[in-house]
Amino acid sequence: MSVMQRSVAPAVGRRDTPLSAAPLSTAMVFGISGVDPLEWDACAAGKGPFVRHAYLSAAEDSGLAGPDNGWRPAHLIVRDASGRLVGAAPLYLRDRSTDEFWPDQAWIDAFQAAGGRYFPKLVMEIPCTPVTGARILLREGAPSGVADAMIGVLHAQAHKHGLSSIHASFPDETDRARFEAAGWLTRHAVDYEWRNEGYRDFADFTAALTSHRRGTLLWERRKVIASGVKFRDVPGSRVAEADVVVFLDLLDDLHVRRGRRQALTVDFVLRLCAAFGDAVTLTFAEAGGIAIGALLTVESDGCLYVRNWGAREDTRLVHFETCYHRTIERAIAHGLGRVNGGRGGAHKLARGFLPKLAHACHWFLHTNMRHAVAEGLERYNAQVLATFAEEKARQPFRQPDRR
Repeated sequence: MSVMQRSVAPAVGRRDTPLSAAPLSTAMVFGISGVDPLEWDACAAGKGPFVRHAYLSAAEDSGLAGPDNGWRPAHLIVRDASGRLVGAAPLYLRDRSTDEFWPDQAWIDAFQAAGGRYFPKLVMEIPCTPVTGARILLREGAPSGVADAMIGVLHAQAHKHGLSSIHASFPDETDRARFEAAGWLTRHAVDYEWRNEGYRDFADFTAALTSHRRGTLLWERRKVIASGVKFRDVPGSRVAEADVVVFLDLLDDLHVRRGRRQALTVDFVLRLCAAFGDAVTLTFAEAGGIAIGALLTVESDGCLYVRNWGAREDTRLVHFETCYHRTIERAIAHGLGRVNGGRGGAHKLARGFLPKLAHACHWFLHTNMRHAVAEGLERYNAQVLATFAEEKARQPFRQPDRR
């Protein structure tokens, strides 16, 4: 039993969580199955696929976000006086930092060297999904002050249970501002996103690139075609277990070569496909009938999310064709506004993806720890912002920019 599961969280503390005039109550729910899907999704509406009840259910029910992997659900929910769910936040207690995207080993070492206990920590994030989005989910028409009250509850829970820290991964700009106003520290990173500027087709998109970028991109596509590589798209409703096994085998292979752990499981991917249907696609790049690369994408809310890529060997040009060229082509054909390219990778810039800042926000129980982290983050963020400025200056598009 986790530290917070010893007792259900009480109603919002009146002393340190300012509320609107309407009475609100909060609770911690130790599993997404404890929240009605329609109620949760009423708060998550329009905020992307990864905060939906079905996605969190796939992660938790498959064990991907389960105790064996160091994830213990502790979702925060808020109800108004009528009992209607008006706010929610995906929260997990963690006893380790594996399968996360914001390294904190230096903080762990420093905190524990000083005699502190870093774990468990509380994280507000979507397991194994580094995609920016809302982390405080407010129902349309929610009473004013709900978001601030939720942050206050998190602070109160950390004090009550002696949690060292709270971390929000990939919050959108609205939530980042809320966390900073509550005294949280922000850490930056650079992600990449392709934006549809009303392109008629792929040729129209490439015409907007500089001649050098356009020439390189078209050369890459010709090389892949000449190599005889074929592509096979399998929509989620038709994905079979054998497809998932091949996909994960390629994903495992790539992660092993990079010295990383691959967390996805067959059960999780099958549950994801069952929940989202043809919004999910598995794309296989095949040479001689054998898969040499595979990509999982999710299409939702006007965006195509490039999520997981696996490959048997160094298939750089096949990687570019599968993850970038073909996803852009597909987004244009489907009238989508964006392709989310995910974490890092300056090579995406040359293929029409533009840099954008991503964030994590951090709160620490102990003042000395907060000051030490703030000092380090000041230097770290300065370096990230300098890199971001350099990337923005390396425009792949012709000038004057048609945007």
